[in-house]
Amino acid sequence: MTLFFRKAPIVAGVLIPRRRFTIWAAVYFVVLFCLPVLLVALVLDVIFYVIFQQYFDACYGLLCLIN
Repeated sequence: MTLFFRKAPIVAGVLIPRRRFTIWAAVYFVVLFCLPVLLVALVLDVIFYVIFQQYFDACYGLLCLIN
């Protein structure tokens, strides 16, 4: 817990700013992590839907509640 509350280091009399999250960090996180994970999940969901409909003749997921 003390790791988060450390004082900023001073090197050669210059105060080094601490790391911080920025808007660009959030953008990179969304574009490079969240969107690929959601895309893979969507593709797997469509694949499993087709497999269950074509080969097992069973409903899959939330579509069972609608039909």
